[in-house]
Amino acid sequence: MSKKKTLDLSIDILRQINDFDLSEYTPIKFNNKNIGWVHISTLQSIPDIKVPCKHVNISKIIDFTNQFRLSKKEFEYCPIFDFESLKPKLKFDHKKKFCSGRKFIIARKFLSKFGFPAYGVHCNVWSRFKNSTIIHLAKRSYKLDKFPGFYDNLIAGGQPIELSIEQNFCKEAFEEAGLNYKQASRAKKSTTVHYQHNERTNFNSAIIFNYHLEKCADMKFSNQDGDVESFLSIELANLYKILETNSLKANCVIPLIDFFILKESDFIPKSVIVEIKRLFKKNERKL
Repeated sequence: MSKKKTLDLSIDILRQINDFDLSEYTPIKFNNKNIGWVHISTLQSIPDIKVPCKHVNISKIIDFTNQFRLSKKEFEYCPIFDFESLKPKLKFDHKKKFCSGRKFIIARKFLSKFGFPAYGVHCNVWSRFKNSTIIHLAKRSYKLDKFPGFYDNLIAGGQPIELSIEQNFCKEAFEEAGLNYKQASRAKKSTTVHYQHNERTNFNSAIIFNYHLEKCADMKFSNQDGDVESFLSIELANLYKILETNSLKANCVIPLIDFFILKESDFIPKSVIVEIKRLFKKNERKL
């Protein structure tokens, strides 16, 4: 069954992006919490730090990153909260400015290098055609530094400091797909999922705010910021063909699996739903 194959491959990817090893990393401390993790090879490039060491103070990391000149495209700052990197803050008011309660800010490009939690919005856009569910994806521009040419959720983007989660979602909806505020506001907020894994010497502790949006007749997708090469509409049952070629950006399976549970759960065995929920909550802090 093609739909089952799509789900099985998605779960395999979910397992992969929930696997990590910090044996070669040093914790970054603030208020006796390990709010970040830095690989020993990166630590060796920071002045005035004796390697190896048991931990490094956050102030040395901030001072180090502030020395770099950022390009206009890199000039996006994100908050660092007073939470463990392995158990980040997950509960937010999506209507309030995201930076409330932050302790530090840092350029987005440094988040995974130092294992600080990275937040973002992802939206699974879908529609019905006869008896089929259609998933609408964006193909990332080949000019992008990260994952060029990969398929992505139609709406996806990092969460900066000055916008609320909802404002950022609407901004991304317009920039990436040309959807106006009225269209984007039809999206339904869903789960918040934390996942973490190594990426070479980086450590990704990432949080996705999941949204789902049913495509309506008045929605004509049109990229506005140059980050999207094209759009693809594909039956959910055929999505495994993209997954088999590893051409879908890995974290995009999170809103897709969330959608399976919400809209397509009739064929999923209870044991599989239990595993999905376990993976979704594997890294979740009790709130």
